[in-house]
Amino acid sequence: MPKRREFLLGSVAWLATVAASRSALAQAPSPGLRTYLAGEMRKARIPGMQIAVVRQERIEFLEHFGLADIENAVPVTGATVFQIASLTKAFVGVAVMQLLESGKLDLGDPVSRHLEELPVPWRSVTVGQLATHTSGLPDIVADITSLRLVVDGDAEASWERVRTMPMASAPGERFDYNQTNYVLLGRIIDRLAGEPFARFLRPRQFEVAGMTRTVFGDDHDVVPHSARTYTPTWSLMASFAARM
Repeated sequence: MPKRREFLLGSVAWLATVAASRSALAQAPSPGLRTYLAGEMRKARIPGMQIAVVRQERIEFLEHFGLADIENAVPVTGATVFQIASLTKAFVGVAVMQLLESGKLDLGDPVSRHLEELPVPWRSVTVGQLATHTSGLPDIVADITSLRLVVDGDAEASWERVRTMPMASAPGERFDYNQTNYVLLGRIIDRLAGEPFARFLRPRQFEVAGMTRTVFGDDHDVVPHSARTYTPTWSLMASFAARM
């Protein structure tokens, strides 16, 4: 049964690992850029962030701004880790292609070739359609903004519910971004790799790229030096509370 973290596909990444080392940086004074970024943060109500400007494989600007934890006034640093949420799908997509290169998988394979006990309408959906969000499957997430599952707060019940829901469209008919696709891809990777896909990714992607501080997790996990997750709704509530 899929776990919550497989639905959320949450991971955190240390931005500085995209560089070979700080000594290679060319950090010319950029007051204009810093002023611009500070203004954008105020407009979008972004508490804190890291930013890198890369040109011709060289980091020209690497900086951090704001707070990782507003309540405790913890500043963002170069070692702060952030959730990248659905950007994790890029890593899952690479894992799919790595399995394809090893001959274990083909994008034209029906999902039923690799997974059993699927609803009948799901069985002809291909791996490629999952990867490109053209499967037509019902979405296990009811609200993408809050990541609320179809059975709020219950991953197992949501998995059972989505299996009974009608198809959103015929496979291959149209693009429709949805989380069920990558839940299934994660399960396929688990099956073909013979290990959880998070463990499969580490030596083949994270370690190769020098991403030593990248981990899989979700809001329930305690990750050292991690930034808290804030939403505009939370910010409005906090502002109201401050005026009470």
